[in-house]
Amino acid sequence: MIEWRFKPNSRDDMDVDPIQGEFFTTRDIDNISTAVVREGIQNALDERNRGEQIETVKVRIFLSGEKYALKSEDYLPMLETLQPHLKAKSSGLLSLPDFTQPMKFLVFEDSNTKGLEGDPEEFYVENNNDKNPHNFYYFWRNVGRSGKTDDKLGRWGLGKTVFPASSRINTFFGLTVRKSDQRKMLMGQCILRIHNREDAKKQECGYRPYGVFGNYKSADCFAVPIEENNEISRFEDLFKLERKQNSGLSLVIPFCSEEITIDHLAYSVIEQYFYPILEGKLEVEITEEDHTILLEKNSIQESIDKINFNNVGSGDDKRIKTKESLLRLFDFAKWTFQLQEEDFFKLKELDLKQKPRWNKSLFENEEGMNLFRDKFERNERIAFKIPLKYHPVNGSPKICWYEAFLEKDTTLTKPENLFVRDGITISGITSLDKGLVRGVVIIHDINLARMLGDSENPAHTEWQADSRNFKGKYVDGRETLVFVKSTLKALYEKLQRPIEGIQKDLLIDFFSIPIDTPEEQKEKKSPDYTKEGEKEVDDPEIPMQPGKKRPLLIQQITSGLRIYKNPNADELPESIRLKLGYDVPRGNPINSYQELDFDVSKSPIVVASSGVYFTKKEKNELEFDIEDKSHFEIQLTGFDEKRDLFLKLQ
Repeated sequence: MIEWRFKPNSRDDMDVDPIQGEFFTTRDIDNISTAVVREGIQNALDERNRGEQIETVKVRIFLSGEKYALKSEDYLPMLETLQPHLKAKSSGLLSLPDFTQPMKFLVFEDSNTKGLEGDPEEFYVENNNDKNPHNFYYFWRNVGRSGKTDDKLGRWGLGKTVFPASSRINTFFGLTVRKSDQRKMLMGQCILRIHNREDAKKQECGYRPYGVFGNYKSADCFAVPIEENNEISRFEDLFKLERKQNSGLSLVIPFCSEEITIDHLAYSVIEQYFYPILEGKLEVEITEEDHTILLEKNSIQESIDKINFNNVGSGDDKRIKTKESLLRLFDFAKWTFQLQEEDFFKLKELDLKQKPRWNKSLFENEEGMNLFRDKFERNERIAFKIPLKYHPVNGSPKICWYEAFLEKDTTLTKPENLFVRDGITISGITSLDKGLVRGVVIIHDINLARMLGDSENPAHTEWQADSRNFKGKYVDGRETLVFVKSTLKALYEKLQRPIEGIQKDLLIDFFSIPIDTPEEQKEKKSPDYTKEGEKEVDDPEIPMQPGKKRPLLIQQITSGLRIYKNPNADELPESIRLKLGYDVPRGNPINSYQELDFDVSKSPIVVASSGVYFTKKEKNELEFDIEDKSHFEIQLTGFDEKRDLFLKLQ
């Protein structure tokens, strides 16, 4: 029987509403199109036919629009057994679409990929490393468990949840053709909340959140894929699929979000995947009704003219790159493809026994560095090869290399940072904070890509040392992440040529001492014979140079303190070190610290923060980088309220 089924809850089940969709509503994903593009293409690149003659992954994204929206009599048979669950009061859907009206939909198809390999009737996998494919099982029967091996872009097993999140009924369908056996299989999934039906099938404990569309051969809720030719042919015709017998995966999102437009989709593809497109590894065709934008190696520059940037973001949205900025970025990327080994400045290899740190020893070839400074000052593009320690726990350390590129661009309004891992742009990382400079970091090395991929959040927008897939997996892992994220800033600062001679006004913004005029100096030397009241009181005052505003403000709160950005500060440091200690009758409070006093990494001390990234948190020390320079805050509580707390900021 082909239908939708949700499994009834039992009284001994733990009720858990799905929250994974929240992972794709970060500050770096302001439109659901970005998440759909990122996750869909990432999955396609993961399953590309590696090592074969045809390696270019092709993706087709189709928006029906009004013109090709389905009539209710055409789509309702597929939703008949789903509607009682959608209409449940506690389904979590804020407003249901009108099922008497046409349904807009989105199609996402990839080709030159392998499709969902593995046993479609598999119901449990414990060992991912048995060298057998389990893609079908992990895609349809898991949330939060990933079967992807370490050389894949995804890790969390949450990416697919972006597809129901982009549907007004939290639903999607998937049709796969497998490369290994050419089997065509169709299933669907709906993600609601713990809910109950309002009809005769109402259950004592309600229903679980996950519903599956498939072929049910028994009374339980285990679905197998639909493989009947007539059912699949009807589905393909209904949603205008172009897969035929090409291996890969076609996804259909019914009642797709109104936020998803051809302009948002095209811009998101360019922003997130410009590098593999320019390399010739990816082609994306986006169509809305009969309007098509083709993004491939030879046409991407011309295709930009077809995007209405006014529909992508307002003129005040600085996150949206202009057409001109994108064209310069493409030209810069193409230049990187042409470089030879001798075009790079190669930094000195790191000591494998040491933690990764940016220091002078990396740039021991001062003569070569001066040549690169000259090139940079002449507005020439420059390239670096940078060593990084890769040391998995219980493994041997080794040096791996990645690349970084910089160029000056006076048309920029702020520094441009781009970090690309295995073709995917990690959009939430910034390094450069000054200069009209474009910087790109490229990670191709499979070991570094594996390590950095482990540190990514589910939305693949940031590298986080506390990620569950990363923490405790690598020796000096936290320091390694800080090193990579600081790459562009460290290189840019090294490219600044030291100013020769004495700078008499170096500290003028920090210290300002009025200088007596010759007349005042003479007056001080001469006795004052004027009578009381006769001295001029309206002499012009010497103007004081305004000092820099303190970047941080500190406020005492109950059992601790609050550190936050000074709203009047013009400049902020990149990194800050904080040391604390209780007051002592004699000596320095910081130097007199003992572990029995407190430990900032342990209870009862609680550290709450936003907008910062901690690089050290132990004993009486905190070190952190400021990630959000518009607003950041740290609250430290749990200290002994009967003792005075001293702190030192560096």
